[in-house]
Order: sequence, then C-alpha cells, then structure tokens
Amino acid sequence: MNELVRLHETVNGPMYLLETDTVICESLRATGDYAADEKALLGELLSESDTVVDVGANVGNHTLFFSRCVGAEGRVLAFEPQRILFQILCANALLGRHQNVWPYRLAVGDRQGRVEVPVPNYERPNNFGGYSLSFDTFKEEGDITSLDAIAPPQCHLIKIDVEGMEMQVLKGAVATIERTRPFLYFEYNRPAFKEEILSFSVNVLGYRLYRHGPNVIAHHRTESAPHVLTDLVELTPEVLQASEKSSASAEKIFVSIACFSDPDVVDTVKSCLKNAVNPDRVTVGICLQAQPTDRAFDALDALPQVSVDRIDVSEAKGPIYARARCEKLMLDADYFLQIDCHSRFFRGWDDILIAELAKASCLNGKAVLSHYPVNIINMESPEHLDRIGHVNRYRHIDVDSIKSHGALVTLPETPIASLGISAAMLFMSGEVRRLFPYDPELDFGLHAEEQVLYAVRLWTHGYDIFCPTRHALATDYEGSRDRIPDEVKRISNSNRAGWPQASWSKAKFLLGLDTREQVDLVYQDSLAECIQRYGLGDERTLLDYYRYAGIHDQLRETFPNYLYRDE
Repeated sequence: MNELVRLHETVNGPMYLLETDTVICESLRATGDYAADEKALLGELLSESDTVVDVGANVGNHTLFFSRCVGAEGRVLAFEPQRILFQILCANALLGRHQNVWPYRLAVGDRQGRVEVPVPNYERPNNFGGYSLSFDTFKEEGDITSLDAIAPPQCHLIKIDVEGMEMQVLKGAVATIERTRPFLYFEYNRPAFKEEILSFSVNVLGYRLYRHGPNVIAHHRTESAPHVLTDLVELTPEVLQASEKSSASAEKIFVSIACFSDPDVVDTVKSCLKNAVNPDRVTVGICLQAQPTDRAFDALDALPQVSVDRIDVSEAKGPIYARARCEKLMLDADYFLQIDCHSRFFRGWDDILIAELAKASCLNGKAVLSHYPVNIINMESPEHLDRIGHVNRYRHIDVDSIKSHGALVTLPETPIASLGISAAMLFMSGEVRRLFPYDPELDFGLHAEEQVLYAVRLWTHGYDIFCPTRHALATDYEGSRDRIPDEVKRISNSNRAGWPQASWSKAKFLLGLDTREQVDLVYQDSLAECIQRYGLGDERTLLDYYRYAGIHDQLRETFPNYLYRDE
C-alpha cells in the first residue's frame, strides 16, 4: 500500500481508506462510521443467510456491514467499477475475513458490454464515490453488466448508489426483482428523473415506496410492510402530488458559493441538496476560480439546480469579487444563503434557517442571520453542538486591519444580536441581498472589507444581525488550503500584490477611519458611485455602531484621521 491508502479502525473493523477522499473515507477516518442511519434501517431488514446486492460499493462501508448482517451462510455481491476503489474493497473484505463477500469490478446498468469508467486523480482530495459514468474526465475501459445477467438465485436487498444511473440499474434488474422481490434502496431526489424512477418502481415493479431522507426504501406490494417502515412516510400518489405542489409553491433559496480552486465544493453542493427537506426549492450559484484544465470540478456540471460562473484563476480578484459575481446568478429567489465552498449541511437545514429568520424577525423586522458554523469534524459531537459561534466582539484592531471574533456560547433560547457577520454563514431574504449587494471593486479584500464593512452597512440601514438558536451547516476551518494546487497559489499570490492594501484604504474611508484623500488612486474615480451604491445608511449612525460595538475609544487611539476622534 502507498501513502494514499492507510489502515484505520472503524465500526466495520480495520479498513484501508483513501487519505484523499473527502466524504466516505473522511467520515470513517474522523468518526469510524459513515451513513449510520442508512445501515441501521437496512440492518433491520436482513437475517442470517440472506443475499444482498451492493451496487456502488466504494471501499466497502456498506458491504462489510451487510456481510456481518447475513452471516457466514449469507452472501453479499458487491459491484464497484472504479479500479482503485475496487482494489481497496477487495483488500478490506480480505482483511476482515469476509468470506461471504463476492466483489465484482463491474458497472451495473441495463446492458452488457464495455463502458468507459472515470479515473479520478487520487493524489488530490475529492469525493471519489461521487463520480458518475457520465462525467467528462479521464477514463479507462471497463465492463458493464445487468443484474439480470448475473441472475443471483436469491436476493433480499438491492442497495443502489450510482450517482444518477439508478434508473438503468432497475431496468436491468426487472427479471431478478420479479423473481426474488427484494427490498430496494436508492436515491430519488434528482429532479431530472425523480418522477420517472418513482413511477417505474410503483407501476412496473409493483413496489410500495417510503421516504428515508433523500433515499427511497421499497418493498413489493404483495408483502406486508416491516415494522421498521411504519414510522416512515409512504410515497403514495397523493403524497407525491402534494410534494410536487409544495415544491412548485415553496419559497426558493439561493445558495451563494465563492470557490477558489477547492474541489470540496462538489461535496458541499451534494450535501446541500441531499439534506434539504425540499431540495427542489434550492438553487446553487458558484463563482469558480480555477484553472480551465482542472478536471476536479467536472462533477458540478452533472448536479441539478447548479449554475457555475467560471473564472480563470489568473483573473481571480478575491472572495468579495467572486461573491459579487455569484449574486448575479440569484434571480428572484426568496432567500439568500452565503457559505464557504467547504461546508456540510445538517438534515433539514432549509426549514431550520427559514424558521430561525422568522424568529429573529419578531425581534426586528429587519433581520439577517449569521454566525461562525461548527467545524465539520464536530458535526456529530454533542459537546460542540450544544454551543454556537456568536460574533460578539472585535479580536483585532490596528491600522492595517480589523477582525471580528466568534465566541462559543450555549445555544440561546431565542436569536441573539451579533456585532458582525461571518462570511461562512449569512442568511437573509433575497430582497435584502438585492438591495445590499457586495461591492465588486474591493479586489482581494479580507476580513474588514468583507465582514466588518458589510455588517456596518446593514446596521446603519436599520438591520440587526442575529445568531440563530440551531445549527444548519458546518464548515472546514483547516483543510481548504491543502486542497488548492501549489501552481494556483503561486498565480494568486502574484496577482494579489498590492491589492489588499488598496482595498483596505477604500474600506477605511467608508468606515470613517481615514480621509477620502488617502484612498488608493485606483479607486478614486469610482468612489462617488461606490458611496451611492455600496455606502452606509442613515437610519443609524456609524458612531452609534462603534459605541454599540464598544470600540469607539480604541478606534480613536488607533486611527489619526478617525472621523469621530473628537467625540
């Protein structure tokens, strides 16, 4: 084994895991488990000596679990077309002495023959289980089969995780399903073919369907529903019709993501759509700053409800510029959510944020939500989830920068007022964002230009910023820069020379910390337009904000040209 693959202890026993995988292997490395809720449900449906078909086995997380469930007399047929993942799957089955596992290096669909299988760059971080056969990336020839061609003599469960090819798998398994009537478990939340796959399962295969998060668990209508399914919502025609009606009328949420060459953005979007109560109301806009030859982002093109504004990294101008471009993709969305490109979502995040904004609006009709999200690695830690990152003070003030601070506080009973915003989680009505867009001419601006200046703009226009009472998402605070190619970093460092200082000079003037004459010449001609479009409000004064934030005296001591130094 090379350094990309290392041995880790998991709930499945010791497993070889890809160190560069950002979803399944990352979860197994961090917590020892992945998709525990799925496995708990499916385990209730299995008995000793059963046969399970695992289509899209990856490195074996589900496969090894199924192996224990069915015992020595049972059988698990595990299909994985990616050569490297297949090799790791085999190693894990052998390592754990799972002699009831039959691994197949095959894609599964509705035909037999040859097929092109994506070959990701395993040296770079990515969600390798998120690759579809349709992705436009480097490929190698492999084999594809149908389950009917395999024709297992018995089958009790078919689990399908094939990134958009679920329909083909089912069509290629009709005879097997009719003969063995197994439980089925598959994704159904892709708008492009959701109706088709649900209709096929009910009308052709003769199944009853139950919603389990973004997935469907199904049993043949001639069989009684197991007790484990009684608490799930059955996807009857009436429920499906109501769901479609709700989706059509639901308030739309636009998710804005500025991405600087971090391939984790693919998994961020997948987590966003997968964990929404109503994914159909969510659209995602991404300003992608990357090299045109970088294939790590090809997967974005296959994701539903995603618009990508691509910028060659040589033309990138920092996060504020990228976020301003994202805003142009929003159109008429009812709500606006800004996040980092390396985020993960809690289940039901869309309902959570809408409900939290409604709570905050009871305290001030002009309300927005913002806080520092929990770290991704702590998403399942009760100790960390009992607290939330509240922006409650300024941790750094000098002539070169101002930085706000998020302190961990016990989850409040009601939303609590904050001094500023976190760029990693900012939620508001779509109308507010259309009224107060980012200034695109703050090239390579950092903390003060983005977080402090925008918070002050909102506050002086009468808006209060609130920390919510529940977590909706998490972010990665450490790993993003490690995923960015060195060549991209070199180009960025060359392009940004001098620009942070120029943008700070403009921000200092807008914040009343310096005179107009001190603004960098590059911004002088556009300053009047900037003040009109991106300036402060008149409902509350800048001095009132500084006194509210408790930093008036410090600003007076720090900035010689401070507008209110004599107050």
